[in-house]
Amino acid sequence: MYLIYQEDKLGRTIFELVFKNTGSIYAKDGVANFLAHMLNTKGTLKEKENFYKKLEEKAINLQVTLNKEYTTISTVFLNEKSNIAIKNLINLLKNPNFSYEAFSKSKNEIKAKKKSLQNNNDYIASKNLFKVMFKNTPLEREVIGENIDDISLEDIKNHFSYFSKENIVFINGGKKIEIEPFLEVLNNKKPKNELVFNPTSGEIVEKKEVEQSYIYFGAPFDVKKDEFYLAKITTFILGAGGFGSRMMEEIRVKRGYAYSAYAMNDFKRSYKILRGYLQTKLENTEDAINLVKELINNFSTKGITQEELDSAKKFLLGSEPLRNETLAQRLLRKFNEYYLDLKEGYFEKELKLIEKASLDEVNEFIKRHNEINNLSFSIVTK
Repeated sequence: MYLIYQEDKLGRTIFELVFKNTGSIYAKDGVANFLAHMLNTKGTLKEKENFYKKLEEKAINLQVTLNKEYTTISTVFLNEKSNIAIKNLINLLKNPNFSYEAFSKSKNEIKAKKKSLQNNNDYIASKNLFKVMFKNTPLEREVIGENIDDISLEDIKNHFSYFSKENIVFINGGKKIEIEPFLEVLNNKKPKNELVFNPTSGEIVEKKEVEQSYIYFGAPFDVKKDEFYLAKITTFILGAGGFGSRMMEEIRVKRGYAYSAYAMNDFKRSYKILRGYLQTKLENTEDAINLVKELINNFSTKGITQEELDSAKKFLLGSEPLRNETLAQRLLRKFNEYYLDLKEGYFEKELKLIEKASLDEVNEFIKRHNEINNLSFSIVTK
């Protein structure tokens, strides 16, 4: 159990329960998402869907979100509504609507959602990238699940049992909320062991009736925690900085291959990769793929210039207040410091490290990490 708290005087409270090791990779295919859907839409056993209507009337927002690693139950409310908000959140944890009727409804709704995603080519390309990079591991599966029919109500109940006090993080911003009532409701079940995966390289092409090609790419980026600030600088220059980044300049501005082209760090507890994407005309597909390879190879062998470093520093340091101005942003930052083992106050320290970083230091880092040339591609094309 871990508690993150930040006081706020605006009269509104954010209260979140994060259950570590309950994301999609820690359950049978599709089960974690199925559970999140039921908690989001089916209410308590007593009130069923009226549960959410009652909250809405009180301007209380309650939402369950999920990623590959953990599940978050979040509620936002005015301070004067705190008692009813917390009471209902506890009721949802104590008596979720795990009836067969609710289970059947959720199954049909998830199937419909899954069907609609088949028309989302960005989703398909992104999903397939993990399929090729993490083949034969739980990370290759889409969060929503491959075969919903294989999921049983017992699977849902079993996964819910891992929502325990042993693996919970409380995030509280605004009015201070007592956590003891939650600890009384949650069980003592030991969490599942943490999973860590190493990416491989490959290519997957999915043919569809499309008017342009969707190109997603990724590579291992085995960055240590004390190098995170260097990774932030380098990836900003390579592709995360929008106009002015290497990828945008070479792919869009100089050649007109794409409207946008990005590369970014994706650092989680279970994996660390560099990944990016672009869309291009069908006839430019091969050229665009080769250009991405060439750009990353040139970047990793020749490094960056002093001008690029100065420009990156100016933006990263100057835009920092915008990334830390809302209560939600500040709470997320504190959570990431804890969750990624970065220690409290890391992000303030990171700004000083970015400011002091020298050109030699950054270029030595880039050359150490030539694994970013081991690219995988996921392409949706005609």
